[in-house]
Amino acid sequence: LVPYDPPHHFPMSIDLQFQPVHALAGGAILGVATVGKLLLTGRVLGISGAFKGTITEGDVSPWRFAFLGGLVASGVLDAAFDPSQTAEPLPDMARVVLAGLLVGAGTGMGNGCTSGHGICGNSRFSVRSMAYTATFMAAGGVAASLFDTNKSLGVNSNHSALSNLNVPAGDELTKYAGILAVSAAAFVGLGALATLSKNKKHDGDDESKQHRTISLVTEALAGLVFGVGLTISGMRRAAKVSGFLSLLAPSFDPSLMLVMGGAMAVAIPGFQAANKKMEKPACECSFSIPKNKTIDRKLITGGVLFGLGWGLAGLCPGPAIVSAAAAPSTKLLAWLGSVALGMWGQHKLVK
Repeated sequence: LVPYDPPHHFPMSIDLQFQPVHALAGGAILGVATVGKLLLTGRVLGISGAFKGTITEGDVSPWRFAFLGGLVASGVLDAAFDPSQTAEPLPDMARVVLAGLLVGAGTGMGNGCTSGHGICGNSRFSVRSMAYTATFMAAGGVAASLFDTNKSLGVNSNHSALSNLNVPAGDELTKYAGILAVSAAAFVGLGALATLSKNKKHDGDDESKQHRTISLVTEALAGLVFGVGLTISGMRRAAKVSGFLSLLAPSFDPSLMLVMGGAMAVAIPGFQAANKKMEKPACECSFSIPKNKTIDRKLITGGVLFGLGWGLAGLCPGPAIVSAAAAPSTKLLAWLGSVALGMWGQHKLVK
C-alpha cells in the first residue's frame, strides 16, 4: 500500500499536480474491487448505499459491516505505512456540516454517489445513472466555482495543474501493478473456493455456511481494495476533487475523469459477464442489480443536492471514511455525522 505522490503532508497553499498514471492505476484498482464484489456476491458496489441502509432502515446485514470495515481497514493500513500523515485542510465547520447534510440528503434521494452511480451505474450503461451523474457533476461544478471551494481548501487557483505533470517512478509503477495483480488474484481465489465448495458433496447447510463466509470475506476485501484505489488515485484529497470541479480555474485538474475511466474500463466487462455469461454469482443465489430505469424529479433533485454538497467541500462518503480512518479530524467526523443525519432526515421527510 504505497501512499499516492505527493505524500500526506500539506502546505497552507496547495499547488495541484496532474497525475494521470496515479489516476488510471487507482481507477483500475477501483474497477477490480467493483467486479470482484459483483461476480462473487452479486451486489453492486455502492458506498452511500451500504451506509444508508443501516442509517435509515436499521439494516444490520453482516455484509454491510464487512464492506465498510474493509474501507476503514484500508485507511488504518495507509496510516501504518505513513504514520506522520496529517488530515488535509477542509473548509470552515459550518460549511463542512452543510456539505455533509446535502450529500446525505442527495445520496438518499438519488440512491447513490460516485461509486454506485458514477462507476457501477455508468458501467452497466444505466441511463438513470448517466442522468444522475451528469446532474451531480454539473451541480458540483457550479457550487465549487460560485463558492470558491479551491480557496476554502487552500488550493492555489492560479497554479496550472496541467503544466505540473507528475509521473511515478518505475519502482512505484511496479508496486501499483503488483497491488492490482494481487487484488485480482485474491478475488479469483475466493471464486475458486466458492466453486470448489459447490462441487464437493456435503450437507446443504454446510455449503450455505461456507458460501456466506466467502461472501463476507469478499465484501471485506472489496472495501479494502476500493480504499487502496481511492488512496492511489488521489481521490481521497478534497483538493483534487475541487481542482476537477473548478473547471474554469487555471488549476483545473482532470484526474477524476481518468479515475472513472480506469475504473469503468475494468468494470464494463465485469457487468457484461454478469448479464450474459453468469446465471448467478459465485456465493449468492442471484444478482442484486438495480432494475429501476425511471428518471424522475426525485432522482434529479437528489443529484443536485449531492452535487452541491460535493462541490462545497470536495468530500464523498468513500474517500471520507478512508481518510477518517487514516488521519481522523474533527471536521471529517463532523462531515460523516452530517451525512448520516442528512440521510436520516431525507428518509423521514421525503418519500
